Amino acid sequence: MGKLLYLSRKIHRLLVLIISVLILIMAGTGTLLKYQSFVSNNFPSIDLGAVRYLHGNLSLFFIIVLILMAASGLILYFLPEIIKRRGKKDIDVKQ
Repeated sequence: MGKLLYLSRKIHRLLVLIISVLILIMAGTGTLLKYQSFVSNNFPSIDLGAVRYLHGNLSLFFIIVLILMAASGLILYFLPEIIKRRGKKDIDVKQ
């Protein structure tokens, strides 16, 4: 179970980095879409259709990474307690 904990920690750290980048992109594109009248008037070179396309397509990856990060976080949270409880049961059986 120690290998699972180590692997889960590595995966969780990688997913945290990925979700941080996705959050920045999603926040930027979401802000551009929220204030699209201001953006289209002051920054006509920004294609709001492409921004909407990027925001919509990245949302799927965002959800997948978020679910995987939550799963690895749950493993990191509960696995030490499971290991500790299994260790106590093994000690009780031996005595």
